[in-house]
Amino acid sequence: MHYVDASGELVFRRYIQRKPIRIMQPESLVRFMQLKGCCLRSVYATANCYGTITSVEDVYDLSNIRYCTPTWDVDGVLSNWNETVAVAKEIVSFLNSWGVEKSLYIKWSGNGCHVHIHEEALSEALLKKRHPLDLAYAVVEYVNSTLSQKFRELSPSGKTAVENKMDITRVFTSPLSLNRKLDVVCVCMKPYQLSDFSVEWISPSGFRHDTSWREFLEGEADELAEAAYKKVGGYPASPRRRRRKSMPLDKHIKKWLERE
Repeated sequence: MHYVDASGELVFRRYIQRKPIRIMQPESLVRFMQLKGCCLRSVYATANCYGTITSVEDVYDLSNIRYCTPTWDVDGVLSNWNETVAVAKEIVSFLNSWGVEKSLYIKWSGNGCHVHIHEEALSEALLKKRHPLDLAYAVVEYVNSTLSQKFRELSPSGKTAVENKMDITRVFTSPLSLNRKLDVVCVCMKPYQLSDFSVEWISPSGFRHDTSWREFLEGEADELAEAAYKKVGGYPASPRRRRRKSMPLDKHIKKWLERE
């Protein structure tokens, strides 16, 4: 979560008393509205869905990740939102060509947007063979590498860029949260609504939000994920993919906890 302190500075908080911040029901948000004199500004959610989430260690435990949401981070400039829409449409078109349709949604979060595949579009059968983070990373990277030239054509100035930010601690602005800096609302839409989008949709006084972003079809993204994994491989920082040359993650966590 991002809070605003007395001086107007933004303060990011992911943990309270070494426990991950969790909102289990709408009423529980009230207790997080203020924190040590700071007022809540923005709410975030993790890209990963966990089996257990009661301690800092749970967040860094790869075996604790049940699902991971493949996400394309389309970074742009709000005044140039038409270019962002064009890039997002290109990603959607490519995903559609692989049969991924019902499980897609777009989230406009500020200057740019995120294109998401619902995490449960990857079947349980596939997730038993491959780690969720490996699959999510591979899918995003595969699409980006395939469409890189098209992205440059759609944004010759380079003001709109698509990044693969899938990692073990990735968070994104939650639907209906305010942006941490801009006075706009984070809203969701389905791909067919991209052509109609305008900046009025994210205005706090009249935002437009589609709750059908929760829809998915299990297994819809399996074929793409399998192909991407074979081409790209998994998450590059995973200890399964490389010989460790630095301190193990659990020791990093222990060292951090002792310091805190």
